[in-house]
Amino acid sequence: MEDRNHYCETCAGLLRYSQYQMGTILATISSYMRQPTRFQPAAEPRPTSPSKGSCMRCIVLSLLLFTVAALQGSPLAQTGTYFNPRDDQFKLLGLKRGLDAYNIARADYERQKELFEKGLSSRADLERAERTYRDAEVNYQQSFLAVIYERRYIAIERAIKAQRADGTRRVKLTLANMTSGTSDIKRLLNIEEGLYALVQPDIINDIYVSLMNDQGAIISQPYEIKVEALKVGEPATIDFNLLQDVDVATVRLIFAQNQDQKKIYFQKDASANRVAIVAEQFSQEAPLASTATFRLRMELFSSAENTFRLEVVNLPLQLNTYFQDPQTQARITQLKYTEGVNTKNVSLNVLLPTRANEELKIDQPIKFYVLAVPQGSDIRVDRSKTITDEQVRGWSVGFTRLELVPRGIGQFLIRAQQLYYEINPGQNVTMTLDVVNEGSRWLDNVRIDADVPLNWTKVIEPNTIDRLDPTTERRIAFTFTPPQEVGVGKYDIRIRVTGRSDNQPLEAEPRTATIQVVPTANILGTAVVVLLIIGLVVGIVVFGIRLARR
Repeated sequence: MEDRNHYCETCAGLLRYSQYQMGTILATISSYMRQPTRFQPAAEPRPTSPSKGSCMRCIVLSLLLFTVAALQGSPLAQTGTYFNPRDDQFKLLGLKRGLDAYNIARADYERQKELFEKGLSSRADLERAERTYRDAEVNYQQSFLAVIYERRYIAIERAIKAQRADGTRRVKLTLANMTSGTSDIKRLLNIEEGLYALVQPDIINDIYVSLMNDQGAIISQPYEIKVEALKVGEPATIDFNLLQDVDVATVRLIFAQNQDQKKIYFQKDASANRVAIVAEQFSQEAPLASTATFRLRMELFSSAENTFRLEVVNLPLQLNTYFQDPQTQARITQLKYTEGVNTKNVSLNVLLPTRANEELKIDQPIKFYVLAVPQGSDIRVDRSKTITDEQVRGWSVGFTRLELVPRGIGQFLIRAQQLYYEINPGQNVTMTLDVVNEGSRWLDNVRIDADVPLNWTKVIEPNTIDRLDPTTERRIAFTFTPPQEVGVGKYDIRIRVTGRSDNQPLEAEPRTATIQVVPTANILGTAVVVLLIIGLVVGIVVFGIRLARR
């Protein structure tokens, strides 16, 4: 009888090969589950086919070997990663899963490589293990990059708006890399030092920064600034010039194929301790006897003072001024900033007199200043004195320089003693008109004309006036002659006066002269009629007397 503990040569070879394959699968499962096992794969033997005279054990071991091979080719024995829908939501757990799969695939590849070098494994097994290892490595690195890029964040620490000496606005923007937890990821997941140093998760490279308004237009100069590298704990400060004066802007950040936009409110540079005054129109022209309005935008750059006194210097005393709130129309002399309000709008109204003089000349610009003096300042303004530019700048107060150009305008006044005349045929009409300049500016190229009826003639002396100064007048003589065959009736003559003032055309209100042509009286007929009437009256009287005597 054959010994039960005795195996033939074929049985022994099949048994050793099946033990090796089973140990490999158990080791793989143990590594994946992070649990130790007492099964260790032995050196891979060469499988032997059962010979013709193999025993029953050979057949059983062959079936076991095929089962092990099937298990080895099953998904359980694969070292690749398994897709989990929640890996996109929980990227850190996905990274942990990818790291485990990577470690398993690497261990299997190294084991297959060692066995191949000893001649105990085939090249196909080595290539399969290497392919699985490379796939797991790529998946692991992708998961690592996804976690790193997801945790990257750039914060805006400060955005300080200031005004330069030349009046331009600038913004100093401070950016900070707020990426956190990268060192914890490295420690908890035991990430390779080489991969960590290559990726540099604590540094964000190639950041493009720009400022935009509400319409999406870039208002910064330069339009974009590139930050080469932004490291954790090392903020970067960049300086922009503002092409548009705004208090609220959108900061656009482009980095690592990401784009982030943050709408922020600029802080004010409190170190200046002054109010920046900006005029919508710093130079204006206004006619005499009118009001010039300057709209001012006052922006606070101070942390110590919030109340300022408004003053005007270098303006002639005959020009009255007052400040006004555009919303309430209330007159103000001081300006107070409340919490959270750093910009106010104010209107300066300048009232011009009706006549020019030595101090106020037509077309001569008047340059003056508007000051915002802190309430606690000792600066006192005397409008009767002229303040130089150096003095204004030396006061270290907010100011703006304005310009007012007084303009005059001519105005016609036509005076006539009589505008109605009666003539007989063959007679002419002589009349006069006084042309007066009631405006504040001289009149140039004054022309006088009349629209006469058909076949009438006119003589105007003078018909042109080169210059007519304010408050002066000129008398104009007119002679109108009707034709010989003029008919009896009423004729209207329209008199027009035109001119120019400050290159603007002006026209006086037209005047109309009425001429009544009456027929020539018949003296003989009139005398006969009168005599007849007298004779009739005398006859009646005589007849009455005689009748009374009877």
